[in-house]
Amino acid sequence: MATEKLNIVPVKLESKSDPTPSPASRGALRPICVIQSNQCKISFYPGVKPQLLQAVIRELNRNDS
Repeated sequence: MATEKLNIVPVKLESKSDPTPSPASRGALRPICVIQSNQCKISFYPGVKPQLLQAVIRELNRNDS
């Protein structure tokens, strides 16, 4: 079975309508959800949209089989 090399691509999500405090003023963020497998660890932080969580879980399930 051939293994594919996976690339991790950093993504920054910004909200145009919701002003958020600067990172220094809100302190250290703690993840609200962490998905960990043998190959990766994905952390989600407050403010993540449910659709993004669903899309990531759907892709993980699709690639797992």
